[in-house]
Amino acid sequence: MLCQIPEIQPGVISLFVSGRLSTADYQTCLQPAICRSRENWQQVCLYIEADVLLEGWEFGSLTGSGEVQLPQFDALVFVGGPDWVGNAVRLMGPFMQGEVAWFPLSQKQDAIAWVSERSKH
Repeated sequence: MLCQIPEIQPGVISLFVSGRLSTADYQTCLQPAICRSRENWQQVCLYIEADVLLEGWEFGSLTGSGEVQLPQFDALVFVGGPDWVGNAVRLMGPFMQGEVAWFPLSQKQDAIAWVSERSKH
């Protein structure tokens, strides 16, 4: 499940994730939010808060069919989630085109400050 949550700051896409993300989550929530952000703010800054039930993407979404592609972004911060989320961000961060960070849920305010500093608005 992927859903928008109240905006933490203008120009920052604010999302909550839990369970297993699907192609539909990507197509109906993430893609439109990214398009609106590019149109309205000329940038994509993502704040994604996860609960410990986050499992990842449905396997069928990632089989090379082109249904789900990592979007281009300027800044992406993950907050919370199971331990593997922080490890994945640290591992994949250097290979991503935008700035990436992970913060434990106890440091949510630091995560908000981090992404807010990178937002042009």
